[in-house]
Amino acid sequence: MKIENMISEKRSNCCGCESCANICPQNAISMVRDAEGFSYPKINQEKCIKCGRCDRVCPSLNAREVPVKILPQVLVAIHPDEKIRRHSASGGAFTALSELILNEGGIIFGAGFDEKWHVKHMAAENFDELENLRGSKYVQSQIGDIYKRVKSELETGRKVLFSGVPCQCAGLKNFLGKDYENLLTVGILCHGVPSPLIWESYIEWRGRGHEISRVNFRSKRFGWQNHHFEVNFKDCGYYAKSNTQDMYFQEFLLNLTLRPSCGSCKFKFPNLNCDVLLGDAWGIQKFAPEMFDDRGASIIVVNTNTGANYINQTKLVGKIVNMNALIHNVNFFIPAVEDERRPQFFNEIATTKLPINVMQKYYLQNPSPVSSANDKKSNAALVARLKELGLMK
Repeated sequence: MKIENMISEKRSNCCGCESCANICPQNAISMVRDAEGFSYPKINQEKCIKCGRCDRVCPSLNAREVPVKILPQVLVAIHPDEKIRRHSASGGAFTALSELILNEGGIIFGAGFDEKWHVKHMAAENFDELENLRGSKYVQSQIGDIYKRVKSELETGRKVLFSGVPCQCAGLKNFLGKDYENLLTVGILCHGVPSPLIWESYIEWRGRGHEISRVNFRSKRFGWQNHHFEVNFKDCGYYAKSNTQDMYFQEFLLNLTLRPSCGSCKFKFPNLNCDVLLGDAWGIQKFAPEMFDDRGASIIVVNTNTGANYINQTKLVGKIVNMNALIHNVNFFIPAVEDERRPQFFNEIATTKLPINVMQKYYLQNPSPVSSANDKKSNAALVARLKELGLMK
């Protein structure tokens, strides 16, 4: 199969969306973790009937550059309910869209925590269940059989909202094979996805015998722009550190723990594969200063008429802004620049029984030179891409 050749020739081509495992009529494909903690498809040759469906739905094999004919509408928005905005990573746009679907008897699929604080895609059919899907999770989520469940719900005529990073949205769209009027796809503006193994090792170590009651990657306890990674415990208060001080978050931001495919991501603008894309309205002081209050704001990219229809029905308060506002979200346009220490980092992870020790070692290193080098490469790549798209002279 082409998928096998693609992975054997260049492993970084596989984004781990799991569309191949979901489409296989023989259940011949399983997702197997490698030494870095990322999952890749493995084909059971005794079950495989060579139907080629896996090759046809693979978004990486079938990725095509979408021509930019009309620029999408871009909005900055906030949820009018201050409690919802306070407990959202950005401005509450995901919750506003989910409210519409749930109020019409629909179902939401998105990334949530299981009982061990591992990140998986799961369903929410009411507002209590939705709580677990809200907020950012900086880990590659396990899709499981969610694409099959989405299709099953759509076939009944029920309204469905699917939320995921753009490669997961592409995986779902390819799996479905056709458009559904009752489907709303919500993409999450993606920096890159860290290894589940790294996350699981970290959160187990962070608990260290204490029962965790809540994990919040983007706590606004100290403000939206000074967001902290926070873990609450049932018996001993909470842990909170800024994203530059927390070990897990720092290594994520340095692109040290990302999936190999993130460095050559094929799902940046304009290949977004979703009805709307949500992110943080970074730089809001420049393009919508009247809306800035450090309690969080969302930037929304409306890609389809379906997306526009749903956005117009929400309670969100906002305004249309120029597409240049997205320059403050570099990874809307370009892939993450891989940290040069990444190969050595994961080589050490693969040869230890305690990944947390390797994480601590790299956390104690001074990241400034690496961060500076990555920023320069990223800025150069951004300028080149904007010129290529005709958005900069």
